[in-house]
Amino acid sequence: MPAILIIRPQSQTAADILTCTAAGWDAVPFSPIRIEPDEAALKKLNRQFQTASAVFWVSPTAVETAAPHIDFSDGLIRQITVGQGSRKALSAFCPHEIICPQEGNDSEAVLGLDIWNSLPRGAKVLIVRGHGGRDFLVQNLKRRGFEVETAEVYFRRPQALDWTIFKRIQPVAAYITSAEMAGALFAQVPPELAQPLRTLLYFTHHPRIADALHAAGAVRTEVVVRLDVQTLKQALHGVQNEQPRRK
Repeated sequence: MPAILIIRPQSQTAADILTCTAAGWDAVPFSPIRIEPDEAALKKLNRQFQTASAVFWVSPTAVETAAPHIDFSDGLIRQITVGQGSRKALSAFCPHEIICPQEGNDSEAVLGLDIWNSLPRGAKVLIVRGHGGRDFLVQNLKRRGFEVETAEVYFRRPQALDWTIFKRIQPVAAYITSAEMAGALFAQVPPELAQPLRTLLYFTHHPRIADALHAAGAVRTEVVVRLDVQTLKQALHGVQNEQPRRK
């Protein structure tokens, strides 16, 4: 089977590996960043949560880091996620309604939700994210008259990659879930592997990440709604057709 790198936090790779295997790929986790919980932030998180009218979860990483520390018994606090992946992760902890965009999976899509028209002016919105998160939603919600508080509950730490794995498996594709991952990946690559890394077929779920990949040196990217079996099977067919020409 051809190899595909899964470039996302280690704890979130299991479902992707199963999907890739079902489509005929050998999926290998290869993350240049590890997630480190901010214990001090987590200790005060539930108090912040209970005083909010609405809570926005920026990613599955935010959910898996913070949700175990929260009491969700009060169903009056509105729960909002950036996309379906985060919604699914949060549903394991929260039994109440979870709102997310039907299309799009970024802060711009979240800002277009009707929920912001139903909350009273001055309502407190808590944004659960990692340190150094993007401020687009913070700024725009403040402009609309909301009180916005952030809970930065984890750090992104550099993680050294074992490039002997890359040499051994000779991947032909990768799935990557953040622009920061893209930069960290290319920053580590040994000179002799820079060209193979640039020429992988990169799948990602957002144009902003594709732009970061191009800026880092990648030459082939494909933006997909999600990494699913059909997408991977189509890519596998293309890879198999390319192989005779490469020989």
